Amino acid sequence: MNDSRHRHPSPRVAVLGGMGFAGRSVLDELNAAGICAQGFSRRTGCDLLDEPRALAALRSFRPSHVVNCAAVVGSVNYAEEFAADVIDVNTRLVLNTYRVAERLASVVMVNLVANCVYPGTMDLYEESRLWDGPTHPSVQSYGESRRLLLALADCYHRQKGLLSVNLLVPNMYGPYDSTDPNKTHALNALALKFVSAVQREAAQVDVWGTGRPIREWLFVRDMARVVRQVIDEGAQWPEPVNIAQKQGFTITELVDLVREATGYKGSIAYNVAYGDGAPQKIMDDRRFRARFPSFAFTPIRTGIEATLDYYRTIVVQNHEHFIL
Repeated sequence: MNDSRHRHPSPRVAVLGGMGFAGRSVLDELNAAGICAQGFSRRTGCDLLDEPRALAALRSFRPSHVVNCAAVVGSVNYAEEFAADVIDVNTRLVLNTYRVAERLASVVMVNLVANCVYPGTMDLYEESRLWDGPTHPSVQSYGESRRLLLALADCYHRQKGLLSVNLLVPNMYGPYDSTDPNKTHALNALALKFVSAVQREAAQVDVWGTGRPIREWLFVRDMARVVRQVIDEGAQWPEPVNIAQKQGFTITELVDLVREATGYKGSIAYNVAYGDGAPQKIMDDRRFRARFPSFAFTPIRTGIEATLDYYRTIVVQNHEHFIL
């Protein structure tokens, strides 16, 4: 990975979805490292559903790299309830992203690809088996758009020489996520629920699903550190790479960790009217360790504390809005 032939002397990084959960952490990391980085989103006048407008905005910045964090995402319940909207918008986003990127000068794409691209029946997510079956029905609307993103990256490289680095990410958590429980990532939703419950002295916290699914969790700032290292070292890989620890927790175990960290004393109710999704999502880490042998992940308890601190600030400022 340390091939100086590919290292850009002074990278300029456009972060698509730069005002969102993943994008804001990427911008924080790159700016702290002294890398010229700018966020692009509808809020900044760069709507990827408007191809000419997006192209004009990105051309004016002249990026060497485009970090693609742009997506319409939500909970498993959200992906099912708004399945048609989710696949429609995300498909148009990824198509336009590559149409625009191909017309920029010598740009390298860095894609963050959710692990829902993997076959729904697979317990251990190995990159070499990514296409061995269909996505899980609970996340089909989003997962299939992510598969299209991978296919576009491959096809644009083969025909047009556009380079992409595809980082496959597990469920993420940490600061800057939504405060809408139907759109928040699951561990962040738990943090928000428990912080709000402590503030309100609520007698009970409702948890969606049975609590049995096993998930691997990635602190969002760790993802940003990987992206920064990719850009620093000029990484260019022909194959997707999991950002993986090969370790998972049940939702019930997470509930216990968050409950302990907040000191919440009330009861827990599991609402089985909400679906669980796939029973297990654990990512194989062999490719990751080959590329990032010394990378140290944030311990889960440390990441949870940082997430709780973020939501404590939000809830204190907007107490009346968080009756969850």
